[in-house]
This record gives sequence, structure tokens and C-alpha cells, in this order.
Amino acid sequence: MGLGERVIDKNGERGTVRFEGTLADTNGEWLGVEWDDAARGKHDGSRNGTQYFSCQHPTAGSFVRPAAVTGGRSVVEVLRHRHLEVDDKVEATTLESGLVVSALGQEAGRSKAEDLRGVQCAYLHGTEVSHCGDTAELKALCPDNIKFLDLSQTLLTEWTEVAAIAKCLPSLRKLELSDNQLAFPAEPQSVAASLSGVKTLQYNRTNAKWEQICMLSGMMPNLEELHVCQNNLTQLRPEEASSVESVVEGFPNLRLLNLEINKIEDWMEVMRLRHLPKLERLILNDNQLASIHSVGSAGGDPSKDFTCLQYLSINENRLLNSSWGSVDNLASYSRLKDLRIRDNPCMEGEAVENSRMLVIARLPQLEVLHSSVIFEKERQHAEQYYVKRYFSEFERQGGRLEEPQSVGQTFYMHHRRYFQLLQKHGEPPRAMRTKGNLLSLHIAFPDDTSKKPKTVNVPDSVPLATLKGMIRRLYRIGPGDPMRLTYIVKQGDAERHLDEDKRPLSYFALEAGNCILVR
Repeated sequence: MGLGERVIDKNGERGTVRFEGTLADTNGEWLGVEWDDAARGKHDGSRNGTQYFSCQHPTAGSFVRPAAVTGGRSVVEVLRHRHLEVDDKVEATTLESGLVVSALGQEAGRSKAEDLRGVQCAYLHGTEVSHCGDTAELKALCPDNIKFLDLSQTLLTEWTEVAAIAKCLPSLRKLELSDNQLAFPAEPQSVAASLSGVKTLQYNRTNAKWEQICMLSGMMPNLEELHVCQNNLTQLRPEEASSVESVVEGFPNLRLLNLEINKIEDWMEVMRLRHLPKLERLILNDNQLASIHSVGSAGGDPSKDFTCLQYLSINENRLLNSSWGSVDNLASYSRLKDLRIRDNPCMEGEAVENSRMLVIARLPQLEVLHSSVIFEKERQHAEQYYVKRYFSEFERQGGRLEEPQSVGQTFYMHHRRYFQLLQKHGEPPRAMRTKGNLLSLHIAFPDDTSKKPKTVNVPDSVPLATLKGMIRRLYRIGPGDPMRLTYIVKQGDAERHLDEDKRPLSYFALEAGNCILVR
């Protein structure tokens, strides 16, 4: 085992050989190993005052006998052992994509296979693969059929070995390389021909720096999906670059970029992705972003920023309570149709339904929010709720429907679509709410004059089902008797249906004084 080689011990712990030789006052050969898990080690590579090797973590190192660890094996050896030689019974599985998977042992239905013909997904996660091996043997073993290869958490150390493997698998389209630490080639284009068929790469938890990630563009010219999660990334630029105008170049075919669970704080780092020509889906969950900027904020022509971006997931970040302006800024991303923005501080204190309505009202181009399609009826309710909720503030700041400039700029800084929605839906009814956000609602039976109209006071936070239950009890309507509710905002308006029992009353933009019609 040479310096830099990856090894594994009997407990499955992985490490890198940093020293080989003798130690003072001991007999025989030793290996100095820097373990991936610092808890496996004991020291920083020193012994009795002598520094034999160094580690990134002060407890990641230890000395072991060569027999205590195992070196790597070729991918051919591991494939043969995993898929052809192991006697465990295994059943082939066909995925939704149509890929046929054999995770371990013989392919189902074949008593003594000689190759992996028909198996399209090979899972070698956690194995001792360290190099390609005999290329002719690999081609014979996998005759143009492997489409997905999982080499995560192996003993690979070089991208050149990955390229050698991929060159033997011409149908390879998806490659999983997470939990490896691979040395990049001096010339990225030198492996491009071998990796040109790969369209999806999982490269998570690799400690790769951003400049290395950018090298993947030259190495995989046809890459469409790139996952680089949990890599401790704080910036999307080389360390020496500081200009806000610098942008990420290359990746001509990239459609999805997943940067989940990194440490990006500044949206200006995200803006460096703005000129990726085909980027449609961007995942930024669980970073540390406190705000979102509009297109054009990094300078240049805003019409050229994120021209294809349709999907953005920014759950579990740090968008502040004052950052509803960040949501407003997303309106400038004109192609954005699908958004995930859960679990941010700006949503704290809001009922889930209310925060959903506020996002929908602020973003007119949105079609899907949190995986749920926004239908026209829901958008109408959301916009009416938004107008109603902030109308008192609008009036307090001098706002009038007939004079849009009458309200102060501070209001419009926080509610950029408000006047547009006010013009669209009109002023909410003047009836005042009772104390404690109670709605005073009039109940009437237009088709049954024997039931006299009544007034009920109900919190706007309760679901529609609760209001229906109150009406049934007031008028002694049996649980099996059909009952349909509509309401009228003001005299002369068309009736609006109330038909989503789990929604809070605030969702329907109900106001104190509205008349509920029971049919």
C-alpha cells in the first residue's frame, strides 16, 4: 500500500495512508492512516514527540499494522463478486424508469450468469473499488447495458480511474460518486470523451471546492443534473475571485443544480449562476440565505439573468421576518413557476394557510407552491385575503384607491403588488371586525323562509367545517342532511362557494358583516 492510497478496516472505517515505515522503539512495519471519521483516530500523526504525518483533524490519525486494513480492488473484481459469485438469492427489480436493477448476487432467473447482460443499475456503494482493472474484461462483463453506476463511498482516489471505468460503459448516464475524495486531472478535457455520456452526477459530501466543481463542466460536457450537497460551500466562485460581476461559466446543458445543505449566506453568490444558459431547477434548501435579490441586482441586463429558471426550492434558510420583500423580489424571475419556501423565519407566526396565501398573492407568475398546484380559485381567494389583510395599514398611511400616489413609499416597499390587486378586487367591505379577530357573520336560508336569519361570531382562524357544524347545531340540521354554503361580499355580487372544509375562514377572504347563504 502506497502513500495516498485508500484503505478500509474490518469495521468498515475508511482512511488514507499518510505514512508507511517503522516507528521508534517498535518492531516491524506500520501504516499511518488519516481516517475519514476523526473519532476512529487517536492523534494528529505524531508519536512520542515525533511528527510522522499530519492530519486535518487533531484526532484523525492512528498507526496500524498493514494486516489490519485492506486496500482496494478493481471494479471488475467487485462486480463479479457482487453480481455473479455471491450465492445470496436476489430478485431483479424494474424501476419506474424501466431500469433493471440487481443490487447483490445473481440476476433473478439466471442460474449461472457469465456477464451482467440485462442489468442496467449497478450498486457498489461502500465497496473496496479503487481502480478500473482490466478494461477488456470490464467491457465483456458489462456489454453496453449499465446506465446507472453507484460508486459512492468507495476507495477511489482519482477522477482518471472513474473516467477509465466510464469509458468501458458506453450506455452510462447516471453516476453516483458521493463520499469520495477524488483528485482532479490537470487537464479536465482529457477525460471528457470518456465521460461525455454522463448526464447526472451525484457528488455530495466530497469536500470539493467550487473551482473543482466548475472543472466538471469540461470533464462532463453533456451534464444535465449536478448534485453537490453537503460540501461546506460558502461561495460560488474561486477563492481569489471577488468581483460581484464574475459569473459561473460553462455547463452548457445543465438543467438542474442541487446545492442543498451548504453554507451559502449571500444571494449575490447565487446570482453568479445567472448566465447558465439552460438552468431550469435550482435547489438551495438548508443554506444560510437571509435575503433574495431581484434579477439585475448584480449589474448588467436583467433580461439575461436566469432566463430559463422555472423551479426554485429554498426551504429551511434564514429569510428574516422583514424579508417578505425577498418574496416580492422573486416576482422579477419571470419564468419561475414552481416554488418551495417552507421553514423560513419570515413565515414564523403565520398559519400555514395564511403564509401560502401571502406568497401566492405576491407572485403572479407562480403556478405551483410546495408541490400543490395553484388553481385560479385559490389565487383569487389569496389575492382578496391579501387586500383585506393590509387595507387598514394602507388607509393609515393615507392610501386611497383613486389616488395611488397618496400612500407613502414605505408601504409600497413592503407591498409592491398591493395597488394592482386593490384595483383588481376593489376595496374590502367597510364592516369592522369585532375584537379578537372574530367575524360577525349573518346566516340566511334563502330557499327556506321558516328558518330565521341569525348572526354568529366566529374566529377567522377556524376551518370551514367548524362553521358548518355551528350552523347545523343552531338550526338542528342532521349530519346526514345535505348542506351547501355560499356567501356574498356585498349587495349585487355573485355568490361565492364555500366548499373546502379544511381551509380556515380567513382563506376565503370573509369579512365581518358578510352574509352566509345556506342552500
